Amino acid sequence: MTGQTGLLMGKKRQITCEIRNQIFLRTGGVVNFLKTAIGLFVLTVTCFGANASKAGTSGGIYDMSRLLNESHPFINTPSSPWPFGAGRTVRAPANPQSDAPPPVVVPASREPVAAHRGGSNIISEIRLGALIHDEGPFSHRKEGGYDGSLEFIFKSPDFLKSVWEPRPHLGIQINSQGDTHQAYLGLSWEWEFFKSAFFGFSLGGAYHTGETETEELDKKSLGCSVLFRESLDLGYRFNDTHALMVHLNHISNAKLCSTNEGLESFGIRYGYKF
Repeated sequence: MTGQTGLLMGKKRQITCEIRNQIFLRTGGVVNFLKTAIGLFVLTVTCFGANASKAGTSGGIYDMSRLLNESHPFINTPSSPWPFGAGRTVRAPANPQSDAPPPVVVPASREPVAAHRGGSNIISEIRLGALIHDEGPFSHRKEGGYDGSLEFIFKSPDFLKSVWEPRPHLGIQINSQGDTHQAYLGLSWEWEFFKSAFFGFSLGGAYHTGETETEELDKKSLGCSVLFRESLDLGYRFNDTHALMVHLNHISNAKLCSTNEGLESFGIRYGYKF
């Protein structure tokens, strides 16, 4: 019994030793492998650190700073904008500002020039007349001679639109025998009919050089130096510029003065419209 127990204990120690030897051998292999790998890594790092700044070439030592300062090798190489070769025309993208049509400039609306222009441009028309002095349906003739008249008609200002846009006028009438001259002003209205025919009427005042009261048979007693003046025109306009008309004018004081013989002139006039 004692012998069998000893034999069993010996086998047990033998098995235990074999297992320990196997574990030692395997563990020692792993340790040796790790030692070898670490040694190679240290050797590699040491060699690279010693030779990193000296890269050998066939031409000599290569300077890293020179490499960093050189330009890119493809910087001057012409390149095609297309990936499949050159020879294609490249057009710049359309510029909406340059290709767009120029903006349409709308001119500012211009107001009527009747009352806003200066100088001679305010004149609408000039009329010249050749008249028989002291001749008309409303007075008897005492004075003689002929009258020449010059009249300036101005463009109608805006403030007269409410009274049918009359045109202001200013004129003179000179007698060939020196009897009664007059200077006058007022407003002229005009209406067209049958396209180019027109009828005109004016109302204003006149200053004259005739007699206010006289006993002479060949002079008119006009009563006052400043009189009312009215006129009528019936004419025809050519090409909207030239006009011929029959003219009658009358001056009197409407019985506001001591005497009121009145004076009329009748004839033709020529008008030039600007």
